[in-house]
Amino acid sequence: MNLASFMRGQNISELLFEQYLAEQGLGRADHEPKFPGAMKKVDYRILHNGKPLWFEVKEFADDMSLFSGDSGGSFDGYAAIRGKINKASEKFRDYNGECCSLVLFNEGANLAHIDSPGIVMGAMLGNLSFRVPIDIEARKQAGPTKNFFGDGGRMVHPHTKTPQNTTISAMIALERLPVGQRECRIRMTREELNESRQFSWDEIFEMSKPTCPAEERLVLRTIVYENPYARIPLPTDIFSGPFDERWGPRDGHMSRAYVGAELADLERREQELDLHLGPLQRYLKRSEEIQKKI
Repeated sequence: MNLASFMRGQNISELLFEQYLAEQGLGRADHEPKFPGAMKKVDYRILHNGKPLWFEVKEFADDMSLFSGDSGGSFDGYAAIRGKINKASEKFRDYNGECCSLVLFNEGANLAHIDSPGIVMGAMLGNLSFRVPIDIEARKQAGPTKNFFGDGGRMVHPHTKTPQNTTISAMIALERLPVGQRECRIRMTREELNESRQFSWDEIFEMSKPTCPAEERLVLRTIVYENPYARIPLPTDIFSGPFDERWGPRDGHMSRAYVGAELADLERREQELDLHLGPLQRYLKRSEEIQKKI
């Protein structure tokens, strides 16, 4: 893929986006087509049900701000993504009345979490915040904790709190999902349960070595984050592959509105084995279960 990127003078993210479109049967995309009256060209246009859809593709590998600076201090998880939104907004400035989406790709910058709904939607709509009602006199929590989007979102004007960047229909994370690695974790965890013990780090290391192509399997997929303020929403019958997912406004909340069948099955099997938990939580729970069997 790196050689193809060099030979064709395109970023890896662009080649992968073209590959995804081909795999999903979405047709060939026009690269940097002209648009009447537009000062800048957008990366791609495809026709869907006879209507044009526009996509600006950006990756983080060339963003040196994520790799430089002091190693200590605070970290703003929204900053890198908001920077891409700002740049895409400039590209889409002359595309009013069109369906425009920003595609993000990241495999080299650990500080850009495009697969995290809280981070991406927080970059769009405002810092993810929590409100805890407190009964001061009783000195206890008076109701359930509620989350909301605070300040800083690029789809909301910072002063008037009114929608902005409404030309952006959606943010789309493009990634190569390590399905093989996740299948391997499921297999190892089941073997641990069968033997009623936890494997050592040496055993885990040996078992984690790929022994067949299936264990190295990467699946190209997308995560769509809808812009609730978009003038023209991204059609819901697109980017709906077996490992894709979509987040958007439902019943007054931003929630997962679609999950592909194969991703849903993978997640179900992981949850049955508590693989959706953090390492420490899973270790403590597994230790407790093993002790009960002894």
